[in-house]
Amino acid sequence: MGEQGTLSHGSVVDGRFEGFIKTPQGTFYVEPSERFFKDQAVPFHSVMYHEDDIKYPHKYGSEGGCADSSVFKRMKEYQMSVQEEPEKHDHKEDHEDSGPVILRKKRAAQAEKNTCQLFIQTDHLFYKRYGETREAVIAQISSHVKAIDTIYQSTDFSGIRNISFMVKRIRINVTSDEKDPTNPFRFPNIGVEKFLELNSEQNHDDYCLAYVFTDRDFDDGVLGLAWVGAPSGSSGGICERNKLYSDGKKKSLNTGIITVQNYGSHVPPKVSHITFAHEVGHNFGSPHDSGNECTPGEAKNLGFKENGNFIMYARATSGDKLNNNKFSICSVRNISQVLDKKRNSCFVESGQPICGNGLVEQGEQCDCGYSDQCKDECCYDANQPENLKCTLKPGKQCSPSQGPCCTTGCTFKRASENCREESDCAKMGTCNGNSAQCPPSEPRENLTECNRATQVCIKGQCSGSICERYDLEECTCGSTDEKDDKELCHVCCMEKMKPHTCASTGSEVWKAYFKGKTITLQPGSPCNEFKGYCDVFMRCRLVDADGPLARLKKAIFNPELYENIAEWIVAHWWAVLLMGIALIMLMAGFIKICSVHTPSSNPKLPPPKPLPGTLKRRRPPQTTQQPSRQRPRENYQMGHMRH
Repeated sequence: MGEQGTLSHGSVVDGRFEGFIKTPQGTFYVEPSERFFKDQAVPFHSVMYHEDDIKYPHKYGSEGGCADSSVFKRMKEYQMSVQEEPEKHDHKEDHEDSGPVILRKKRAAQAEKNTCQLFIQTDHLFYKRYGETREAVIAQISSHVKAIDTIYQSTDFSGIRNISFMVKRIRINVTSDEKDPTNPFRFPNIGVEKFLELNSEQNHDDYCLAYVFTDRDFDDGVLGLAWVGAPSGSSGGICERNKLYSDGKKKSLNTGIITVQNYGSHVPPKVSHITFAHEVGHNFGSPHDSGNECTPGEAKNLGFKENGNFIMYARATSGDKLNNNKFSICSVRNISQVLDKKRNSCFVESGQPICGNGLVEQGEQCDCGYSDQCKDECCYDANQPENLKCTLKPGKQCSPSQGPCCTTGCTFKRASENCREESDCAKMGTCNGNSAQCPPSEPRENLTECNRATQVCIKGQCSGSICERYDLEECTCGSTDEKDDKELCHVCCMEKMKPHTCASTGSEVWKAYFKGKTITLQPGSPCNEFKGYCDVFMRCRLVDADGPLARLKKAIFNPELYENIAEWIVAHWWAVLLMGIALIMLMAGFIKICSVHTPSSNPKLPPPKPLPGTLKRRRPPQTTQQPSRQRPRENYQMGHMRH
């Protein structure tokens, strides 16, 4: 904590953290263990791994890329086929467009609009993938949005800075929606183009971008698809309005789709995050990178090649190279032009409350979401007029969206009704009868045992060491020759200001307090003077900060190694002598055998013997070979619609 250059983002679902932690040494990911150990009982609830530990199911082939070129052509033609609708022209809109231009520019100068509001939908397959819980799905959405938010905020788009993203609305299609005839994503076998089209057929005028997340294995390994934005000349991309096209359908082309499955395997979050950033990059106006300047990973110069390609490279990347999480200068130029033309039409100021996201924010009385998901009889949903939405209906005392102490009948719950479960350090929360929010729980007494009796409660939080219960201080059991490795993962205590008294809770020293019971640290706790961490088997795993190359160097140039070799030679001199004689005989035999086949310029010597005929190269018989079956392209492909 507090380390510069670090970032942590995630969610706590069912008491477990899930997310990612960025450090100068790389990014670490934390996921539930059941995603890796299905139908297996394991003694740990989560799996934490470094980005370098990811094993990709398919490498990127030389011919791998986005969707087929015919797809690009069809989509480009469609983007140019927008039809005018003079019969529905709004004169009021005309007046707004031609009139107060100066007013709009002045307003934009006062408060910069730099936030793109998103509408994220997930289909029933995505819901199944993440355990059929809304909390887990929302955690995935949050993780993806935070990942791209970090990338875009750190990029300077020709003077346009701090571009960020905010989820305005979420729609989660649950398992039962698979049979809902109004659900456009209910069918299991939908191609990637059709899937994007189904998203585009909805009206998304209220959003900067609208995406659908799914768990489908699309053809050719396509991981994502999106419409490419342009400053002018064609439809598509950020802020694009619902329009009529040549096929007679009205569509919103400010859309894209993402899948988390590829060739039957689950896509790691790291790859999925980059895919999302890639597809949003298309919406922002960037085609794929091309040319030597913007595809350094294809360069022959190793100095350029080792840094890898940028986000908008035509093929996906593993994400572990320096450039993999950055935009190239080509992408920056294209995105800057689109942002300059379009962002003022739909981007908003950062930090503004959003009616419809289910969170009661400043300026809102309540927030039950949009009409299709709001089951609240107390609150006006986000589809209502501006003066009504996110306000309480007449005569209603409260809304369940305000907190757990409001009934579905829009009245406060009675005092003493439970609203929060008890914990190790806090008693059960109860309503007070005059507020929808659950009041803070009464804390348990200080020094109450918590966290499996390894800690104690301090002011309602499980933050103290079990040693404090007996007026001791917690210490770290250091490694000595006499000490068992397992003791390194014991909770150890010492008398205050007396480090030499540090001993395990299971030792004879503290038997009067702990009755000989050994208390172990929780998995992941630091051990051995912060030189390692405890695993689930209570073994202290040392961390080598220098990395594998340093370990190899130590192994080769370790003085102890040469001392051990010298001692072995002295003790087994006879074995060394026998090995030397055997080596000399082997070399002599090799020279003798080869000499009879070696030509000589001495005419008195016999001519060299020819080599055995079996060593001659023979032409294999001509056979008609069947064309080899082309293997599927093994790559993480990022599909897009080219401009």
